Amino acid sequence: MFSFRSYSKRFSSTVLGILLISALPSLLFGVNFHLQEKVWIYTTYSYLGQPVNRDVFPEIFDKFFYSMTVFFLALIVGLLIALILTFITTMLPRFIQRMIYGFLTVLESFPDLFIVVVLQVCIVYIYKQTGVLINFYNSFDDPIYLLPVLVLSIVPTIQLFKLTLLLMREEQHRIYVTVARSMGLSRLYIILKHVFRNILTSLIQYSKPIIVFMLSNLFIVEYVYNLNGILTLLLYTKGVVFLVTALFIAIPFSVLFEIADNYNVSVKKKTEEDAA
Repeated sequence: MFSFRSYSKRFSSTVLGILLISALPSLLFGVNFHLQEKVWIYTTYSYLGQPVNRDVFPEIFDKFFYSMTVFFLALIVGLLIALILTFITTMLPRFIQRMIYGFLTVLESFPDLFIVVVLQVCIVYIYKQTGVLINFYNSFDDPIYLLPVLVLSIVPTIQLFKLTLLLMREEQHRIYVTVARSMGLSRLYIILKHVFRNILTSLIQYSKPIIVFMLSNLFIVEYVYNLNGILTLLLYTKGVVFLVTALFIAIPFSVLFEIADNYNVSVKKKTEEDAA
């Protein structure tokens, strides 16, 4: 259950941290006590390197919804692919499962920029071989979705796949699975009806680090593909505008984390009551 008191305490510390970061340039380079008339305008650069002034409002809303659309689509795609691959892997022999788990561990060691570069090389190769050009560079008038979602979903897919494999291994040794098998229920029915439901519940407990990791990757994806999202806006803003932009990102995710934390506490409490 969502606790406003608990959330307000955590959020106040988040706002304090953002205030300190937004005030850092003024502390280092001097404080300007004269409020600029165009405080809600930020400056970007065109393809020719010329400065372009843009209004923060209402443009920030479009940037926010664009970034969050890419983010949550990538999260959903990563989760679905991870669950499908987990289901297929559990039907394979144990030694193949161990090989796949080791391969996932190796994939996790690759940096995110390496994955981005590899995909761009693949796009160039496809274009040379087939003549089909996949648009991988964004513009203000023609936003792209497919490639950013694909790139952003790769790393969480690997993480979620590895995590669901571990959770699946733990669930298969629980008492309810043994009882269900003794009742003559098929392995497929047990996995689809019971195991996957418990895995989804357990994934919420590990959702925070995955989401934070995806946010850092989203910043890289936005910068590399010129997505003009809200995270890229942090590069061009400072002071009050930087604070507002950071709060646009911090508020929804802090609420999401608070709900997840309260859900984890309720699940843990229920588990302890059932064990007692």
